[in-house]
Amino acid sequence: MEKVNRIDGKTFKLAFKKATENLVVHKDEINELNVFPVPDGDTGSNMLAAMIEACKNLDSLKYDYLPSVMEAIVKGTLMGARGNSGVILSQIFRGFAIGIDGKLEITPQDFSNALEAARKIAYGAVIKPVEGTILTLIRLLSNYAQRNLKNITDFKKYMEDLCRAADRIVQMTPMFLPKLKQSGVVDAGAKGFYYILEGFKDAILGNVELRAKLTEATTEEIVRIAEEEITFTYCTEFMISSQLPENVLVKKIEELKSGLSEIGDSIVVVHTDNFVRVHVHTNHPGEAIEKGLELGELVKSKIDNMKVQHQEVILKQEQENQQKEPKKYGFVFVSPGDGISEIARSLGADEVILGGQTMNPSTMDIKNAIEKIPASTIFVLPNNSNIILAAKQVKELIEDKEVEVIESKTIQQGIAALLAFNNDVSKEENVEDMKEAIHNVRSISVTYAVRDSNYNSTKIEEGDYLIFLDGELVKNGKDLKESLLEVLENLDNIDDYELFTVYYGEDVTEEQAKELAKSVEEKFDNLEIEIYRGGQPHYYYFISLE
Repeated sequence: MEKVNRIDGKTFKLAFKKATENLVVHKDEINELNVFPVPDGDTGSNMLAAMIEACKNLDSLKYDYLPSVMEAIVKGTLMGARGNSGVILSQIFRGFAIGIDGKLEITPQDFSNALEAARKIAYGAVIKPVEGTILTLIRLLSNYAQRNLKNITDFKKYMEDLCRAADRIVQMTPMFLPKLKQSGVVDAGAKGFYYILEGFKDAILGNVELRAKLTEATTEEIVRIAEEEITFTYCTEFMISSQLPENVLVKKIEELKSGLSEIGDSIVVVHTDNFVRVHVHTNHPGEAIEKGLELGELVKSKIDNMKVQHQEVILKQEQENQQKEPKKYGFVFVSPGDGISEIARSLGADEVILGGQTMNPSTMDIKNAIEKIPASTIFVLPNNSNIILAAKQVKELIEDKEVEVIESKTIQQGIAALLAFNNDVSKEENVEDMKEAIHNVRSISVTYAVRDSNYNSTKIEEGDYLIFLDGELVKNGKDLKESLLEVLENLDNIDDYELFTVYYGEDVTEEQAKELAKSVEEKFDNLEIEIYRGGQPHYYYFISLE
């Protein structure tokens, strides 16, 4: 095998596109690796959005000059970043570019130095770094490269060793983060970055025979090629209830994984108590389920045709940018549903971005919304903890407006902040008033479990209602009304609250919302009940207590 001692801008550009292609292929698998058993896994989608935006920048380059290639990647990943995973990924590439420091070609040792710079920048971007995530992967991978790969001069061998190390570290992530261990999964962000590295490795090894024109391929072609490469048509999910002894079951699960690898890919097998949940892409879903039946009894199954699912409808119609009178203050509000969007606009939001769980808006989306508002000061309400980091990145990109990110973590907090705004007072007073309003509201969210799981020693079964209070899971159960009333009864100072506001989701009727509210009103006569259609997916109810 011919050695490769250095890579230039052209090779790095190819490697990045190959990495993006690999992420497209494995996006659904990464989304499936969700710690909470709620239907909102989006890590793969968020990371892919950053990569695709960077590929668009690469498409516009006239010359494959390495500094220009890195600049296009850094700007693109930042602008396309969605959610925490996308933003952290953008910071990894930003640090990597700093580590390369304007070089025209890089050696394996340069790559290791760039990984260390990426580690520093990525950790610095997060206020409270969580171990067992993509951050742990970049940290341990940098340490490994500096310690074990410093004498390797052949890039092919270097990338093979680096990817093997990355795979081992991904498998270790549950050791660092108990929530991963409880759920029986590895970290989704770390797994996504592994697939990015795997794409880099394949390009450097020259494994692009089937896509010889990949270097010239546009972003759209990369996505299309990757989707066409999806060899296996059916996304197959099923759950098995097993009565086998634990030691036998563990052995059988390993045999199942081995058997599934012969007929498919994107395999995720989660084992919780006596239940085994399986996800696999295959052309033979019946055979996959038959293999699963060797463990026990089939509880539930779902089979989707991915080739139909992956027919993308990316037709964005640009809204007319109507001329508006300049004003002092403006608002960007992130909303997961059309009903909530209408409420936000009625309360003064100038631009409403569709987003939330499973659909985090990118830094570019937020920047574009800000630029549409003819105001000197713009308040951004992310309304989701996974969007705050992307929103904060925008401040560095806007020069002609003052941007204030109000760190609302829920829709309820965002609406409370809008209600607290006063156009007649200073920016500083408004910031303080909105922060106080956010602090004073309690946010309850009701969704459902998409798989069996254990969380903080609590057994969760697929289909359970899950109730979150200020972002923390506090109750799960089969009866929604009973579970919600129990949560309210256990609240400190419940008698001090006056207003109970319900925003019901797209899977709930107004009658169902009224029936739930009536139960609350009968139990807590101090609460005034208000009901609005939120229209949000996945979450039956957003509820605020004030």
